[in-house]
Amino acid sequence: MSEIQKIEIKRYHKRIVKDVNHLIERYREIMAWDVPDNDPQEADKLIFEAVKVAIKECEGNR
Repeated sequence: MSEIQKIEIKRYHKRIVKDVNHLIERYREIMAWDVPDNDPQEADKLIFEAVKVAIKECEGNR
């Protein structure tokens, strides 16, 4: 990775965090609709794990 790429990705860091938080919130809401006794903390754990798996899959496709 070049120095310019490192600088550029640092510029995007806050936006990436915001986007990931939005993704987690989106799926937390969906789970709340579909799961009658949804536990938000447990839902977050499951969603984060699913996102980690998805990232690994995406990395494998690059």
